[in-house]
Amino acid sequence: MKYTVQIALMMLLCAFSPARAEMTDWVEVQGGAVRLISAGPLQDGHYMAGLEFLLEPGWHTYWRYAGEAGIPPQISVTASDNIENLEILYPVPERYDDGFSESIVYHDGIVLPFRITPAVKEQDAKLEVEVFFGICKDICVPGDAVLTLDFNPSGNNDALSKRLIERDLTAVPRQETNNGLEINSVTHDGKGFLLVEATVGDDGEADLFAAGPEGSFIGLPKPLGRNGDKAIWRLSTKGLATTASDRQLRLVLSSNGTGVERLEPISADWID
Repeated sequence: MKYTVQIALMMLLCAFSPARAEMTDWVEVQGGAVRLISAGPLQDGHYMAGLEFLLEPGWHTYWRYAGEAGIPPQISVTASDNIENLEILYPVPERYDDGFSESIVYHDGIVLPFRITPAVKEQDAKLEVEVFFGICKDICVPGDAVLTLDFNPSGNNDALSKRLIERDLTAVPRQETNNGLEINSVTHDGKGFLLVEATVGDDGEADLFAAGPEGSFIGLPKPLGRNGDKAIWRLSTKGLATTASDRQLRLVLSSNGTGVERLEPISADWID
């Protein structure tokens, strides 16, 4: 996703604007910056917020799973008040090949939307998160920040933050058919590979991404071919792991900035 002009304008606006309650100050690192933003008051029982990355040209950060190289964002709640649940959403990413390895990345600018549910809807809430992430170009730089936002059920709307959050919320994969995209089947070939068949539509360059449970170190699915609106990928199960609470493989099929997601149960015979 390319937002170079929008990013430059945002940087200019932020340079001459005071900090607002609906967003934190930027925490700058080499190659970019990060902050928390909020759309404003409580709606439909939750607050919409987001972790915004602003990246300089040529730099990238990573999806929930980095792929063969990189540091995915690690987001920990370090303190909170009146928050029952925090759901972190990940828009569809891009495949990046540096000639040595393939990674799963975001370029230019991205917001990871947060859906925040307060324990008591009528009361104010507070969220503090610690973020550790990687940002790369010719070199890779680790970044970290501690960010805090307050939420008021009848607070002010923030039009800019809401627009940024909604922009990338539309790119969060759905767990149903989306714009002609659908993951049709996942089968194991008995030789250490999964074959993923999908309907990808007629337009755009479809791609497939995979993330295993914590502790997994898997490669990226490799495209095997396409026939009309059908495509197939092969994914090695080498490095796939499970945990006591997570035995699902997350598959994301994307095209033209939208995507679908399928959570596939991991069979015991997939694990080496």
